[in-house]
Amino acid sequence: MSLHDLWKSIEADLVRARGTLPLSAETDDAVRQYQEYVDNNEFELACDMLAFYGQDQPVSKEFWLALRDASLKMEQQNQASRYEEKSESS
Repeated sequence: MSLHDLWKSIEADLVRARGTLPLSAETDDAVRQYQEYVDNNEFELACDMLAFYGQDQPVSKEFWLALRDASLKMEQQNQASRYEEKSESS
């Protein structure tokens, strides 16, 4: 997989996670920052912002699994494991 394809795949996972959130999430600071980071291809920070949002808000199993998938592609095994655990308790 080319680097460009990898980035597109990571971005798709992040967009998938964001897509599970309610419309009201767009007013949350963490979600706004997520969008800025995605727009600038700063995917690790974008993932962190979504995870930060998910700490205090009810989110679905699919949300955490999408973050897990993005983290695996970014070779962040510890984050991926944490998100996997969170998906099991959602």
